[in-house]
Amino acid sequence: MAARMIDRNAHRWGAGISAVALLVGYALDLSWMVPLIGVALGIGVLFGLRYSPLGAAYRFAKRIFKLDLPVIPEEEPPPRFAQVMGFAMLGLGTIGFYVLDNPAMGWTFGLIVAALQTLLAVTGICVGCEMYLFGKRLSAKGAA
Repeated sequence: MAARMIDRNAHRWGAGISAVALLVGYALDLSWMVPLIGVALGIGVLFGLRYSPLGAAYRFAKRIFKLDLPVIPEEEPPPRFAQVMGFAMLGLGTIGFYVLDNPAMGWTFGLIVAALQTLLAVTGICVGCEMYLFGKRLSAKGAA
């Protein structure tokens, strides 16, 4: 069975939105931005990236502004794994803010995700995707 495909542009756009939201949250000390973006990532993790609010924002903007951007197909599993990692890190940030009363911990995890999302949005390099592919190569070597 072939892997489900997504539009790479939507993946990068969503990364840009989440990076900007987290950076604005940091600048304005809006700690609630960390769990908010975590929930957005979690929706994609749980239900598939086609249901991600971040990807939906891309599709909405593309339609409203009549952007003639080509669809660049990409297999879903690597970006979905990357979102699992982002979701987990933002979960730790949320715990830092709201359970441990430790804003430094909250913003550390939030800013790590913001940095990785910025890297993806600007360059197309998805660190979580590369981790997924590295793990697949390792497991293939172990099976051989």
